[in-house]
Amino acid sequence: MADPTSPATAFIDAAGEACGTLTPVIRKSLAPLHAGEVLEVLAHDPAAREGVPAWCRLTGHELVDSRDDDAQRTRFWIRKKAAPSQPT
Repeated sequence: MADPTSPATAFIDAAGEACGTLTPVIRKSLAPLHAGEVLEVLAHDPAAREGVPAWCRLTGHELVDSRDDDAQRTRFWIRKKAAPSQPT
């Protein structure tokens, strides 16, 4: 995965969110962002290591990078996908 060289547009600390409730929080946090902008997510649930990448694949958002830290947390950088084009 690519190294996120520029800072994220938005950040959420998802302390207390289980993986099952994390994806709705991510979806809500991505909503105001423009296509191509990056959301940084700090997840505390170990299950997020598999759940967030799977959610990105299913929704079409790009998982730019993910990294674990010494405190058993994972940081994810998620790039918002482009909106579907409207038929003309």
